[in-house]
Amino acid sequence: MLKNLYTLSFICLITINCSMAKNTEANNSSNLLTLLAAANTNPGCAISSAPAIPSNLTQVESKTRVKYSLYGCDDNGLNQLDLTQTEIVKGATGTSISSVLYTKGDVMLPTSKGGTNVEVTFTLNSPTSTLDVIAYGTGTVLSGPTYRLIAGAQTQYKNAAGVYGNTGKGGSVSAPIPAVGTSYTFCLDFQSTPGGSRFLNGFNKPCSELTDTERGSMSYYPIMQMMNVPVYSGGNRLGFILNGVTITSFTVGSIVSNTEM
Repeated sequence: MLKNLYTLSFICLITINCSMAKNTEANNSSNLLTLLAAANTNPGCAISSAPAIPSNLTQVESKTRVKYSLYGCDDNGLNQLDLTQTEIVKGATGTSISSVLYTKGDVMLPTSKGGTNVEVTFTLNSPTSTLDVIAYGTGTVLSGPTYRLIAGAQTQYKNAAGVYGNTGKGGSVSAPIPAVGTSYTFCLDFQSTPGGSRFLNGFNKPCSELTDTERGSMSYYPIMQMMNVPVYSGGNRLGFILNGVTITSFTVGSIVSNTEM
């Protein structure tokens, strides 16, 4: 009788433990699904779509743009967005010329379609801060057509010889001079024309806020470089050097400039 009681108790204990284990496993699975869902919908570290900006140029395709939100991203989050980083902390913030962020895949648009626009929201954190926006790059994306946004100074570009110099501007506008500690959104074109010319045209405002007048006349381009721009044949990755800079988002799409030569 006693032996049967022990056996029955042992079976009941196993049954209870198995039931608890199954419940724990179910709860863990549920929690994991919840975390994954939260990660996929976290606007602070996510890829989303942004409205297309229609162009007047026939070769330019007005496709939906792709936005990368970074302000909630740590290293794992950046990796999930298919981005590679060196010396970048959550934010995404860099501290020196060794702080590099770039896409693992090809995101630049075909030059036959007019080139690529990169809209970037950033803050320059010190008087010596610089942000390099590098397009059509390969490898670690440290070469290619480049805008250099500088704290307290005019925007520069890297010429075909690899030397940095000031960009020009249209006659009806002033050159933008970013201040330290202020968040800006710049709309930057890496333009390629059917005739083979390469232009760097930029605006110190979101692309969606540009008027037809601003887009349609070089006189209203606050950042403009029409000569000595490097070729767009190195690759199709996009990269950034965050020298004392925080980037909260960047968006990739078709160019917004409605002029060409």
